[in-house]
Amino acid sequence: MIALLPVAIVLLGRFWWPGESSAWASSTRFALLAFLVCLVFVERSFFVRLDKKLGVVLLLFGGWVILSVALFDGQSEVLRRGLVLAVFICAVAVLKMDGEAALLNLLRAAALVGTAAALVTIYFELERRGLDFRYRAFRLHSSGVPGFAEFFNPIISGMHMAFAGLTACWCVLFARTPAARCLWFCCLSVIAVYVFLTYSRSAWLALGLGGVVLLTLRGRAIFWGIFVGAMTLALVVITIKFPQVFSVEVERGTTNRDLIWAMVIDSMPGYWLAGHGAGIEMSQMSIPGQTVVNTHSLYLEVLYQYGVVGLLLFLVALLMAAKAMWADRSDLSVLGVSLLAGSVGVMFFELHSFIHSPNLVWLWIWFPMAIALGSQIRRSAQR
Repeated sequence: MIALLPVAIVLLGRFWWPGESSAWASSTRFALLAFLVCLVFVERSFFVRLDKKLGVVLLLFGGWVILSVALFDGQSEVLRRGLVLAVFICAVAVLKMDGEAALLNLLRAAALVGTAAALVTIYFELERRGLDFRYRAFRLHSSGVPGFAEFFNPIISGMHMAFAGLTACWCVLFARTPAARCLWFCCLSVIAVYVFLTYSRSAWLALGLGGVVLLTLRGRAIFWGIFVGAMTLALVVITIKFPQVFSVEVERGTTNRDLIWAMVIDSMPGYWLAGHGAGIEMSQMSIPGQTVVNTHSLYLEVLYQYGVVGLLLFLVALLMAAKAMWADRSDLSVLGVSLLAGSVGVMFFELHSFIHSPNLVWLWIWFPMAIALGSQIRRSAQR
């Protein structure tokens, strides 16, 4: 159960942790180190139980990262961060293979904390601004309680809450009693309101795509009916309260992301195959109204740093992870594939810092990837 500690720090500590965010990251590394020691000396059979095909692809990608640092002037810091990330993936895979129950309970706890964070944030925002419901009059990003759910950026806060929202949606579908289902539906509703009020289209997309996948895999007719009814009601309310929502979003367009993407592509001649090097950041790019330093597309970040080879390995890993969880269809795998589905769409427009300290990429990409890595033992047992 020592594998549960670092995963708990990642899933719960993002809402509150003593000290600065660096203290959260340091605590995660310390807990992962303790897990690694136990893994090496106690759980030596762990590696033979992993999904072999996905494991090979991830090893090939890891080898390419090492080559990128050694031969293509990549940043050596990526190797340390990559090692920490690899141990985190192993910890999640262990929890998946050991029966899922502990990890599922942890995810439920994280969804409840997310609900509390959403309620607190909405309450303090209403207290501070009153009933100002003009479209984009404000964007939720911090709770108003020092140290608690302070994300400082509406896109980041929206993605954190969309993760909690998908978990709550999963809880609705898998609840065993009407009372539990009502509780989780209330949680999902609160989180959905928060996500909408971040006005983060990436968070909307992640929650929407993931929710559709959940319903496809586990939704009965009654849940589809509730979903269609809730969406219809939401559209009616949004149209009445925010009549300008559609025209504003159409006018915003890509918010100059097309200019950023064009600059990324323009910087690739001579680097298409191997990229610029692991962890190498782009030069500052000036677009109307601001200066940006990331690609605003995780796919393009992987291409920029690791080239076509790295991007292809990453895409193959995504496909194999989705296939593994789709075939497994366990409770946890259903949630994992919905998270991955949500992230696949978002990665066209957002997410960055591919191999880094704990961040959104850990939640939306590496966490479900780890679930897939630990899925083989269940399939073997079923055969």
